[in-house]
Amino acid sequence: MNLRPPIPAQPLPTLSDLLGPALPGLLTSCERHIGPITGTERVHGGNVSHVFRVRGKHTAVIVKIRGDCYACMPTLRTDPTVIDDERRALKVYGRIAPAVFPQVLGFHAEAHAMILSDIFPSGRNYHDHLTEYPATAMEMTLLGRTLRRIHHATQDTDTTFRARSNQWFQERSFLFCLRATGHDVLAQTCEELTTVPRQQLVLGDLAPKNLHLTASSVAICDLDNVHAGWPPYDTAYFLAHLLIHHLGRPAHLRTLVPALLTAYFHAPPPLHVTATEALLMAKVAAGVVLYRLDETVPYPLPSPTAVADRYRTRVLRLLGTRAFTVHDLVQAAGSAQEEAA
Repeated sequence: MNLRPPIPAQPLPTLSDLLGPALPGLLTSCERHIGPITGTERVHGGNVSHVFRVRGKHTAVIVKIRGDCYACMPTLRTDPTVIDDERRALKVYGRIAPAVFPQVLGFHAEAHAMILSDIFPSGRNYHDHLTEYPATAMEMTLLGRTLRRIHHATQDTDTTFRARSNQWFQERSFLFCLRATGHDVLAQTCEELTTVPRQQLVLGDLAPKNLHLTASSVAICDLDNVHAGWPPYDTAYFLAHLLIHHLGRPAHLRTLVPALLTAYFHAPPPLHVTATEALLMAKVAAGVVLYRLDETVPYPLPSPTAVADRYRTRVLRLLGTRAFTVHDLVQAAGSAQEEAA
């Protein structure tokens, strides 16, 4: 199954194009938080919603707008009212960890638009950072501990705050990142994820583009795919991105991956996984690696093409064995680099 649509040739719409007569009212709402407006700019990286940074005399806010089609994938239709589900999710997470998640400052239902606090102080996300620098063990430790704390705090939160069923959000999450390859092992992985006994709120899209991460702070945005699922799914999802962003420098992975996993699973209260769950985590990571390397949705590949191609082949080979570990995925990265060299 190939879900990759063509990238639009025409320029993306402006804030005025999207909002029309609703623009003055939304900008007035922004000014209440930032003072007189000094400029606006599109925030790139997401494929679904249109995102803008609105700058004012005192600070800046983020305006997120959902249209009838995906912002960067216009051949795919979507329901703009789903932004209200994300608003509800942000309210839930904002109460739990206000320093980590953006606060909802305003909601314009008729325009399918939210005004959010800007939690990326540099204006750059972690994807931007990783295009220039490798991750550090301290960053991975902080991310793992923060994610464990968030999962623990939301373990008893149900999904009744969402207008659509949990299954709808879950399937929408799996459609691209696990089902798109058509691989039978990954299809089976989707079924396993829905039947694992330990189910609770997960973020669903913990990619570097949705993070601002340093050794001392972490911020997470884009809760469009929040659903009730298996908690380590979020860690496995991010792990896949950690792997592909370091294919050109695989030696780093020997410290980065253990730092992330140790921090997540050993942070209080510790979370223990069975051998079956460890395999499930490895399969999720492998599926997301293929999703990104195949560019099922537009994603700037950070690694040399030759290394990425060899790594893709090795990941497919591991899926064919039906029994592998996260450590095997790390080793495969090193082997791919050696082959390309």
